[in-house]
Amino acid sequence: MSQNESWRPSSSIRTKVIGIAKHHDRLLVCEVLDDDGALKGWCPLGGGVEFGETTEDALKREMQEELGCEVLISGTPSVYENIYEHHGVKGHEIVFAFPVSFRNPQIYARDRFQICEDRGSMHWVEWINIDRFRNGTTVLFPDALAPLIFSN
Repeated sequence: MSQNESWRPSSSIRTKVIGIAKHHDRLLVCEVLDDDGALKGWCPLGGGVEFGETTEDALKREMQEELGCEVLISGTPSVYENIYEHHGVKGHEIVFAFPVSFRNPQIYARDRFQICEDRGSMHWVEWINIDRFRNGTTVLFPDALAPLIFSN
Protein backbone atom coordinates (compact mmCIF):
# COMPACT_ATOMS: atom_id res chain seq x y z
CA MET A 1 0.00 0.00 0.00
CA SER A 2 1.46 3.35 -0.94
CA GLN A 3 1.32 6.23 1.50
CA ASN A 4 -1.54 7.74 -0.55
CA GLU A 5 -3.77 4.68 -0.20
CA SER A 6 -6.27 4.65 2.65
CA TRP A 7 -6.28 1.71 5.06
CA ARG A 8 -9.53 0.91 6.82
CA PRO A 9 -10.31 -1.78 9.41
CA SER A 10 -12.09 -4.88 8.11
CA SER A 11 -15.69 -5.58 9.10
CA SER A 12 -14.71 -8.76 10.94
CA ILE A 13 -12.87 -9.49 14.18
CA ARG A 14 -9.14 -9.77 13.56
CA THR A 15 -6.65 -11.73 15.64
CA LYS A 16 -3.47 -9.69 16.06
CA VAL A 17 -0.15 -10.35 17.78
CA ILE A 18 2.35 -7.72 18.96
CA GLY A 19 5.77 -7.85 20.56
CA ILE A 20 6.42 -5.78 23.67
CA ALA A 21 10.14 -5.03 23.39
CA LYS A 22 11.59 -2.89 26.20
CA HIS A 23 15.18 -1.75 26.58
CA HIS A 24 16.49 0.84 29.09
CA ASP A 25 13.02 2.31 29.83
CA ARG A 26 12.25 2.51 26.11
CA LEU A 27 9.64 0.70 24.04
CA LEU A 28 10.11 -0.33 20.39
CA VAL A 29 7.15 1.06 18.41
CA CYS A 30 6.09 1.79 14.84
CA GLU A 31 4.39 4.98 13.70
CA VAL A 32 0.63 5.05 13.07
CA LEU A 33 -0.33 7.60 10.41
CA ASP A 34 -3.62 9.10 9.30
CA ASP A 35 -4.65 9.37 5.62
CA ASP A 36 -2.73 12.63 5.22
CA GLY A 37 0.49 11.11 6.56
CA ALA A 38 0.24 12.91 9.92
CA LEU A 39 1.39 11.00 12.98
CA LYS A 40 -1.52 9.71 15.11
CA GLY A 41 0.61 7.74 17.56
CA TRP A 42 2.74 4.63 17.96
CA CYS A 43 2.12 0.88 18.23
CA PRO A 44 4.39 -2.09 19.02
CA LEU A 45 5.38 -4.17 16.00
CA GLY A 46 3.38 -7.20 14.99
CA GLY A 47 0.52 -8.12 12.72
CA GLY A 48 -2.26 -10.50 11.90
CA VAL A 49 -2.40 -14.17 12.78
CA GLU A 50 -3.04 -16.33 9.72
CA PHE A 51 -5.49 -19.23 9.73
CA GLY A 52 -3.82 -22.33 11.23
CA GLU A 53 -0.89 -20.33 12.64
CA THR A 54 -0.16 -20.08 16.36
CA THR A 55 0.20 -16.63 17.86
CA GLU A 56 3.85 -17.40 18.71
CA ASP A 57 4.63 -18.43 15.12
CA ALA A 58 2.79 -15.37 13.79
CA LEU A 59 4.85 -13.05 16.00
CA LYS A 60 8.12 -14.70 14.95
CA ARG A 61 7.11 -14.44 11.27
CA GLU A 62 6.04 -10.79 11.58
CA MET A 63 9.26 -9.77 13.34
CA GLN A 64 11.36 -11.60 10.75
CA GLU A 65 9.46 -9.86 7.94
CA GLU A 66 9.56 -6.41 9.54
CA LEU A 67 12.97 -6.38 11.26
CA GLY A 68 14.83 -9.18 9.50
CA CYS A 69 15.80 -10.80 12.78
CA GLU A 70 14.79 -13.53 15.17
CA VAL A 71 12.66 -12.66 18.18
CA LEU A 72 12.77 -14.44 21.54
CA ILE A 73 9.42 -14.68 23.31
CA SER A 74 10.11 -14.33 27.03
CA GLY A 75 6.75 -14.96 28.67
CA THR A 76 3.05 -15.55 28.30
CA PRO A 77 0.91 -13.06 26.41
CA SER A 78 -1.50 -10.53 27.78
CA VAL A 79 -4.72 -10.91 25.80
CA TYR A 80 -7.30 -8.18 25.40
CA GLU A 81 -10.06 -6.95 23.13
CA ASN A 82 -9.46 -3.76 21.17
CA ILE A 83 -12.44 -1.94 19.64
CA TYR A 84 -11.35 1.27 17.97
CA GLU A 85 -12.20 3.75 15.24
CA HIS A 86 -9.97 4.80 12.33
CA HIS A 87 -11.27 7.58 10.06
CA GLY A 88 -14.85 6.85 11.05
CA VAL A 89 -14.62 3.08 10.51
CA LYS A 90 -14.90 0.74 13.50
CA GLY A 91 -12.25 -1.94 13.97
CA HIS A 92 -12.34 -4.94 16.30
CA GLU A 93 -9.33 -7.06 17.29
CA ILE A 94 -8.31 -9.66 19.81
CA VAL A 95 -4.69 -8.78 20.64
CA PHE A 96 -2.01 -11.11 22.00
CA ALA A 97 0.84 -8.99 23.45
CA PHE A 98 4.00 -11.02 24.13
CA PRO A 99 7.12 -9.79 25.97
CA VAL A 100 10.03 -10.17 23.55
CA SER A 101 13.74 -9.60 23.07
CA PHE A 102 15.99 -9.83 20.02
CA ARG A 103 18.94 -12.06 19.21
CA ASN A 104 20.46 -9.32 17.06
CA PRO A 105 22.02 -6.67 19.36
CA GLN A 106 22.01 -4.13 16.51
CA ILE A 107 18.24 -3.71 16.95
CA TYR A 108 18.92 -2.14 20.36
CA ALA A 109 21.60 0.20 18.96
CA ARG A 110 19.36 1.80 16.34
CA ASP A 111 17.23 4.60 17.84
CA ARG A 112 15.19 5.16 14.66
CA PHE A 113 14.92 3.23 11.39
CA GLN A 114 12.46 2.42 8.62
CA ILE A 115 10.68 -0.82 7.81
CA CYS A 116 8.70 -1.86 4.75
CA GLU A 117 5.29 -3.42 5.41
CA ASP A 118 4.07 -6.32 3.26
CA ARG A 119 1.87 -3.97 1.19
CA GLY A 120 4.86 -1.78 0.35
CA SER A 121 4.30 1.12 2.76
CA MET A 122 7.33 2.49 4.62
CA HIS A 123 7.09 3.28 8.33
CA TRP A 124 9.43 4.68 10.97
CA VAL A 125 10.23 2.52 13.98
CA GLU A 126 11.70 4.06 17.13
CA TRP A 127 12.77 3.24 20.65
CA ILE A 128 10.64 5.74 22.61
CA ASN A 129 11.00 6.45 26.31
CA ILE A 130 8.06 4.91 28.18
CA ASP A 131 7.61 8.12 30.22
CA ARG A 132 6.42 9.89 27.04
CA PHE A 133 3.50 7.46 26.85
CA ARG A 134 2.88 7.61 30.59
CA ASN A 135 2.68 11.42 30.73
CA GLY A 136 0.57 11.67 27.56
CA THR A 137 3.03 13.56 25.37
CA THR A 138 3.04 10.59 22.96
CA VAL A 139 0.04 8.40 22.03
CA LEU A 140 0.31 4.60 22.37
CA PHE A 141 -1.99 2.26 20.46
CA PRO A 142 -3.92 0.14 21.31
CA ASP A 143 -5.24 2.13 24.28
CA ALA A 144 -5.63 -0.99 26.44
CA LEU A 145 -1.89 -1.59 26.19
CA ALA A 146 -0.90 1.26 28.50
CA PRO A 147 -1.47 -0.54 31.85
CA LEU A 148 0.64 -3.48 30.65
CA ILE A 149 3.51 -1.22 29.62
CA PHE A 150 3.42 0.95 32.74
CA SER A 151 3.14 -1.90 35.24
CA ASN A 152 6.52 -3.43 34.41
